[in-house]
Amino acid sequence: MHHSGMTIARRILGALLALTGVVWIGQGLNLIQGSSMTGSTFWAVAGALCLVAGLGLLSWPWRQPS
Repeated sequence: MHHSGMTIARRILGALLALTGVVWIGQGLNLIQGSSMTGSTFWAVAGALCLVAGLGLLSWPWRQPS
């Protein structure tokens, strides 16, 4: 996979991680109901870590030096 393929894959993975993180934070903080994860501090923390990792991947430079 060349650089643009890796960049696209990194963007998709970053977006999915960030979105998952937001949902997990919402469930962990009791903002999203209806799950065994609701109200669990563990999921709020795990979500925050996913969100940070996802944002890190999304903020990675678009072009890597050749």
